Amino acid sequence: MKKATARRTKGSGGITQDATGVWRVDVEVSRDAVTGRRRRVSRTVRGSRKDAEMVAAKLKLADHEQRLVTGKTSAKSVGEAMERYLAAVESGSIEMAPSTVVTCRSAIKTMTATELSDGKEFGRIPLSRLTWRQIEDLYAVLAKAGKGTSWIRRCATVLTQSLEYGRKRGLLESNPAKDAQRPKTKRTKPYSPKANEVRDAIACATERDPEMADMARLLASTGMRRGELLALRWNDINFEAQEVNVQAALVDGGKGIGIVRKATKNSDWRDVPLTDSAAEALRRQRDRQPEGLQPNDYVFIGDYRDRSPVRPDRLSKRWPAASGNPQITLLHLRHFAATTMLDAGESYRTVADILGNSENTLRLHYDGRTDTKKREAVQALEID
Repeated sequence: MKKATARRTKGSGGITQDATGVWRVDVEVSRDAVTGRRRRVSRTVRGSRKDAEMVAAKLKLADHEQRLVTGKTSAKSVGEAMERYLAAVESGSIEMAPSTVVTCRSAIKTMTATELSDGKEFGRIPLSRLTWRQIEDLYAVLAKAGKGTSWIRRCATVLTQSLEYGRKRGLLESNPAKDAQRPKTKRTKPYSPKANEVRDAIACATERDPEMADMARLLASTGMRRGELLALRWNDINFEAQEVNVQAALVDGGKGIGIVRKATKNSDWRDVPLTDSAAEALRRQRDRQPEGLQPNDYVFIGDYRDRSPVRPDRLSKRWPAASGNPQITLLHLRHFAATTMLDAGESYRTVADILGNSENTLRLHYDGRTDTKKREAVQALEID
């Protein structure tokens, strides 16, 4: 009597050696939801049997998490996977600020065309063969080519998100970018100008460009970002309560998109109290406006014909010429606001709320400074 053989359980699959160092991995997965037919996925693995067993395990896990796509896919290479991610970003399926979309597009273009140390073009590497070692090699090659650490880390973020997007759609079983080590950032002390330096720069601007001087007063006394200042409309200003509602920012979306009004960096609004000098600066700006001022008009108008706002890039060029001090940038005015409030004894939480930062971000940027509290603490160590 012929002995009955045990039926193979779902997901057990099999591993077959096709040639030296080449294995075929077959895994039976969940039945088709429509037809009810049994399905099987196969992968070719180059390496040891252990490598093949790892791929089989990842296929089973991907099927269990319902992120395994069977059949053919148009995205076979790393470059194609990144292009799919970019298409989702540009279509709006993945929400991203216009300026970040520009960075994403540039990073993908750079990575796709980069030639690794073994001569392979990174974008042409098959997804099934991509390893964390190749990704770390990509970062090393970019660094050797003179790319800065911050740019390489941006590329790493785009790559990680692209591969994760592909993983969730079954293009690959795991995301090797998560195992690759990124170059570490080097923390530097943010330059914060002294109060007399800020006053001198604004005084110089008052003579050369009064409107620019009032913009600087607002930045230095509220800690707003440049784009947030330019996005202000008159209905955001409450002169009676002497505060401004910050809820949007202007950013440059790049070629073909232009200037875009978007939510603030943390997609949140905040009310910021105004100093007397800041309130006076806004009143002077209101007096500069032509007749027929509307509540929805921008506070700082770049073109009165269509009442469009001042462009952020033009403001950055306008300030150095007006202030006479190219060492103090508009960003430094934000640093001045942060450090001055912290050194006055205000809590990180309060200052973070005014600046529109998280408390952790604020500590990361400014916790290394020498403030009054540290000086008071050190005085307790005086031994003479």
